[in-house]
Amino acid sequence: MPKSNVKLAFINDNKARKNSFMKRKECLKNKLKEVSILCSIEACVIKYSSYEPQLEMWPEDNTAFQNVLNAFLTKSPMERSKFLLKQDSYISEWISKIK
Repeated sequence: MPKSNVKLAFINDNKARKNSFMKRKECLKNKLKEVSILCSIEACVIKYSSYEPQLEMWPEDNTAFQNVLNAFLTKSPMERSKFLLKQDSYISEWISKIK
């Protein structure tokens, strides 16, 4: 894995942390769209934040989102686990690759 210039540290300033979150959220939306197009796959994200009162879902088209979600929910729990990405396990894996 290539070295990253991203500093992994808690941002103490709440305003700066919120601004960083908003920028990264937009980047995540764009990456989801790119991956879906480049890999010819359907993908979705469900995002919750303490900065915004409601859940956000991508793609924003409800039918497309429901199609992805229903396809996921019809799989067995073992098959589902292959498609899940949780932040804590992702970061732990990423840190172990850096070391």
